[in-house]
Amino acid sequence: MALLKAMLLSIWYDLSDVKLAEALDDRGSFRRFCGFSASEPTPERTAFVRFRRALVVHGLDKTLFDEITRQLKAKAIRVKTGTLVDATIIASASEDDEEGHWVKHKG
Repeated sequence: MALLKAMLLSIWYDLSDVKLAEALDDRGSFRRFCGFSASEPTPERTAFVRFRRALVVHGLDKTLFDEITRQLKAKAIRVKTGTLVDATIIASASEDDEEGHWVKHKG
């Protein structure tokens, strides 16, 4: 179940297997969604390749994802896809910088 949930995250966030493995290590929300505890190791990228291959070999890939889509639609849940962005706010070169003053850190 955890690998299936991870596959959903990879689709929804357009993540490669490498980026999915990194996100599972880094993001608490991803770990919770998949059912991994904070101290539990998460699968490496090759686990996703093997899992995906097994789904295809057994003809379960389309069946499972179609069923998940059906259940989400039945509950009127709309999944917005997107991408993860790792961003760090850095100080502006000048406090008079009209482009960057809005990121000024309070306190």
